[in-house]
Amino acid sequence: MRQTTLILLECRSRESGAAPRVPLLWRHYAAEIAEALSPLELVQVEGPDEAEAAAFDAAVLGFSRIVAVGGSAVANGLVNGIMRLAEGHRRRMQIGFLCLGQRSPWARTVGQPSALARQLEILAAGHTLPYDVGHVECRSAAGDGKAAARHFLLGAACGPLSAAWPLAARPALRLARMAGSLLGAGGRCLAGHAPQVALEVDGREVYRGPWALGLVMGGRHYPLFGETAPEANPSDGTLDVAWIPAASVWDLAGRALGLWVGGDLLPAPSRCQGSRIRIVPLGEADGAQTIEADGVPVGFLPASVRVVPRTLPIIVEAVAARMRERTRRASELPDAVLAGGLRAVGLRRQRAE
Repeated sequence: MRQTTLILLECRSRESGAAPRVPLLWRHYAAEIAEALSPLELVQVEGPDEAEAAAFDAAVLGFSRIVAVGGSAVANGLVNGIMRLAEGHRRRMQIGFLCLGQRSPWARTVGQPSALARQLEILAAGHTLPYDVGHVECRSAAGDGKAAARHFLLGAACGPLSAAWPLAARPALRLARMAGSLLGAGGRCLAGHAPQVALEVDGREVYRGPWALGLVMGGRHYPLFGETAPEANPSDGTLDVAWIPAASVWDLAGRALGLWVGGDLLPAPSRCQGSRIRIVPLGEADGAQTIEADGVPVGFLPASVRVVPRTLPIIVEAVAARMRERTRRASELPDAVLAGGLRAVGLRRQRAE
């Protein structure tokens, strides 16, 4: 008997920064999805807190495969709901992300292909790998002096550049968010009001001074910012830390463009790796910097971040399937040489016979 799949569908995707057409696309592909993953049940959620509660309740009720369909709100809510489970229960789960439009940072992080049919095959197979999960704790946005905490899979962002724009919660306005944030940080830098922080990684201070943005990444991609940690490994037990100093407006502009555009022509952000990160504001006003986790607002500085290694079972494509696909593609190349000295032309001749 096939296990039941629970779908968490984001019904108000404009809040998440992902695909506003998710409900429309779901209606278009619902029959195909139901055929591949049946039996399934559908729960519509409107934000990270509702998605977290729905994921946790479903796991307690016995669902072992839960798939998020939508943007950062539902995906991050799913991660946090599963992280509330006991470790033994959590490791028996199968957590997946289904992308109906453009490939999201979540799909890229778990290596999900763009073709819907192939995504459904992978989700139905249910092969999992344990991924690292980050945990950020900071000052609550409620202003009550209490701490706020949240888990993340992709990464956490801190600084004036990470403040969410209400209108920029759509991919089409991603460049507008980048440009506006950069101009705002540049204005603060020129006025001498850039936030001052002390950044500690594994107990060692790696930076002290003005900055414009800090990123603590588990995966390579961050919502609305793109590929910000190209060398990150989501299963190596460490977090990639990148930050943009704001010593001068020109250095800030160059490093920010280097972060978003990439390449070797522009200066890159400062980087290091670690398992425990602490960000401390050096001035009273510097504590107003926003903390996000997977694009979801959490609170303000000071913040502590740590990694929970290899703890979340994410549905991924099986290694054997990837090897078979690479072998098939290699055999279709002219004069391709495969393992053992076999040539593609020989394989094609055998098929013909």
